[in-house]
Amino acid sequence: MDMQEKIIKDEILEKMSLENAFKILNDNLFPMLNDEEQGFCKELQEFCLELHPKIDKSKDVYVLFPELGKAGYMQRINKWRDFTPYGMKKEILMALHLSILDPQLELARLASGILCGNPTFHYYHHGGESDEIYKVQDGLLSGQKIGCIGITEPERGSDAVNMLMKCTKTDDGVIYNGEKVFTTNGPKSDYVCTYGVYDEEHPRQTMIQSMISRDFGYETRRLKINSVPRVHIAHTIMNNVKVPKDYILADDGAGYTRLFEGLVPERLGIMGSGVGICWGGLIYGIIYANLRKQFGQQIIKYQGVGFTLADLLSQATAATALALNVATIYDDKVLFAERRSPAAEKWCASVSSQGKYILSKLTNTVCYEVQQACGGITVTDNTPIDEFMDTSKIEEVIGGARNIQLFIIQNLLRRYGRDL
Repeated sequence: MDMQEKIIKDEILEKMSLENAFKILNDNLFPMLNDEEQGFCKELQEFCLELHPKIDKSKDVYVLFPELGKAGYMQRINKWRDFTPYGMKKEILMALHLSILDPQLELARLASGILCGNPTFHYYHHGGESDEIYKVQDGLLSGQKIGCIGITEPERGSDAVNMLMKCTKTDDGVIYNGEKVFTTNGPKSDYVCTYGVYDEEHPRQTMIQSMISRDFGYETRRLKINSVPRVHIAHTIMNNVKVPKDYILADDGAGYTRLFEGLVPERLGIMGSGVGICWGGLIYGIIYANLRKQFGQQIIKYQGVGFTLADLLSQATAATALALNVATIYDDKVLFAERRSPAAEKWCASVSSQGKYILSKLTNTVCYEVQQACGGITVTDNTPIDEFMDTSKIEEVIGGARNIQLFIIQNLLRRYGRDL
């Protein structure tokens, strides 16, 4: 680990290794998994241990995308090429490990592989036939191309449905005019999966989803976000950007259906990233607290430290069990089911918001409490804990911030007043 100034003792630093972090993770994670899932985790850990020395924290994360692509780790919800196993549970496990490896890399990977890549699978699932989208999919999932998603707008944050991005049909495609904001990976992107509407007064009936290539002329301006300096997040501008028909993923209101079809697996994937941040922050805190001495004994023996870490462990274990259980139900009753269960789909939609809400709070709580328990070393670059803390702030708002998740959950509860 390269540091600006090292103040941590060598005997502590050598124990705060990624290999030791995975040992502690396995003690807590593997009893929840079957043999196949444990094997997948071991493969992920071998990959992470090999990639770890190549990570240069002074460089953007995007140089690492091809490494992820070679191993089929840009996404694992859907089958791509011959990479197996796959499914929502495998995606959760992959996101967990990549977050521990490098939380900023995981943030950017999720935006490119899931937020931008997942719609290409939905396109073909619904009967799409464009060869161009195959090329886009291969570019994104091989890590050779970078993607982002355009939903949120400067005046349309939590109110994502009522978009102002204006679309106009032409004989051979669609013209986009408007702005998107907080497009993760935007300044580095080759593609942006973008939503717009033909009629602002009727967005649900006229929403369109397209895959827009950088070659079509969209503009990106990087936002200054100090928390994740290695990830580029943009204000994206469409000024008469013409999109050919072959790049339209869902048209004439089908974009609205596709928007919400994608949100559930995307939020579940974000839960996996959050679980990884929880374990990353907690595990390095546990290692440090067992080795750091104050007043003649390890600080973990003091109740203010040891009890704090015990409380956080309990919460992280519960959150992990929730994420894995929801992913299992999604796989069994939605993704791989011969006949999808409408009740399970509705439940997964609800619990994906509940889980994202819980994890968005817990990632922040874990990192904050570990820093308070372990002291000043954890706000320096001598441990990875502060990077987990900073990344958790950004992941909290991706896919919908904490309060919008509560708003969604509240609306679901209100149906009981109508149905009883």
